Amino acid sequence: MVIKKRQILWDWTNTPGPTNPGIPDKINQVPFGDNSPVASLVNWNSWVPPELKDRAPFRPMVRVLENTRSQDWDMIQNSKYPIILYFNEPERAGISPEQARDIWYGQMLPLRKNKGKKLGSPAVASDDNGRKWIEKFMSLVSNDPPDFLCLHYYSKNPNDAIKYIQDMHQKWPQHKVMVTEIACIDRNYPTVINFTVQICNWLDSQDWVFEYGLFDFQRQVADGFVSPAAQLMDVNGNFTELGKMYVHQQPMKAPGAANVFISLNAVADGDFEVEASDDAKAGEPVSHDASDATVETLGASEAAENGGLVEFSIAAALSPDQQKALNIHNDKRKGKGLKPLAWDSQLAKDAEIYAKHLAQIGKLQHSSGDQRPNQGENLAGASSSNTPLAMSASLWIAEEKNYHGEPIGQGDFGSYGHYTQCMWKSTTKLGMGSAKDGKGNVYIVGRYSPPGNFTGQKPY
Repeated sequence: MVIKKRQILWDWTNTPGPTNPGIPDKINQVPFGDNSPVASLVNWNSWVPPELKDRAPFRPMVRVLENTRSQDWDMIQNSKYPIILYFNEPERAGISPEQARDIWYGQMLPLRKNKGKKLGSPAVASDDNGRKWIEKFMSLVSNDPPDFLCLHYYSKNPNDAIKYIQDMHQKWPQHKVMVTEIACIDRNYPTVINFTVQICNWLDSQDWVFEYGLFDFQRQVADGFVSPAAQLMDVNGNFTELGKMYVHQQPMKAPGAANVFISLNAVADGDFEVEASDDAKAGEPVSHDASDATVETLGASEAAENGGLVEFSIAAALSPDQQKALNIHNDKRKGKGLKPLAWDSQLAKDAEIYAKHLAQIGKLQHSSGDQRPNQGENLAGASSSNTPLAMSASLWIAEEKNYHGEPIGQGDFGSYGHYTQCMWKSTTKLGMGSAKDGKGNVYIVGRYSPPGNFTGQKPY
């Protein structure tokens, strides 16, 4: 059964106007219909985009004070659509809770009483000012509250987003929630993918969430706060990979087979070039396609401190699987003119210990940087394998086809980052370990020292 909760946040610049040619045909990329998760469309205005062609409900918005008068207000009053949204981040537009209350009673409530409309609350930012504003407003209209509690949330951590939305719902549990703007602001694409997949699937599963809108479908990044890595539309108006996932997938997931999955941890000393002042942080595993596998990739973590170096010992003899995994790495490195990696028994021991931990918790989850100083980490898993180390090495190396010589952080890092760690010029040592859980699933850990995948650098 399709869950229809997703709003299309369709920027007004997509619609043709006197000074704006628009890209109206690009809306045809949205799969409207009963089998689509798309529920409605919002453009932060009172006017309906003609290109919508009534293929989904429109949500008119009284966004600012100007919309409460003249032609904008006429369109709101005459709207045929059943839900009207109220102010957008009023605390940042200089609108007080008292002012919003007066307009609520003078203009908004008559829409409900006389025309049968359902009303959304003002949607505030999730900072302290926003929270204080909405708390005051809701107390002022407690006798005639909105039908929906509208929220915004931007962050890098999906768990923080979930907690905020839950907390706000618990304050006013009698109201269905509309999350009318939400997005990851991390500049690391894999982290954005993970955030989006986790949040959308969670929102779809909550019966008290009425609708939500991922920010947003427009050709340009809205401002310096919004992450370019989270764009749903490119400069030509074509939906990005993330945009396609949002309108097509339910539950959201990355393409690939379900029985094999691989994951890496990239080490970075900076962030995406687009905004180098904002340091990247590690996220949770997300999925990307790598040949026939579902590839799960973590975002960049902090660079290892030189003071965290540990002593390593070189193994004298390797098992057939260990030797084959090492050979797979070194055969490819030789082809690139790189020095071979040496198998390190301490790295392998550390990898096996962590693989056992993953088997216990039953999921891929990267260790923290302080748990593996001066080590990079690739993770993988399979429903079964007799040669798990070689299998994982082969999958990681197979990503070569996705790498085109760009600096780390550019292009589709999630599709090549495993390969670049394997090929990192300054990496000299490798250790791998594996463990099975009670169901026979195999978890594989690769450890590399010194680590690779520094943002802005190339592997060789």
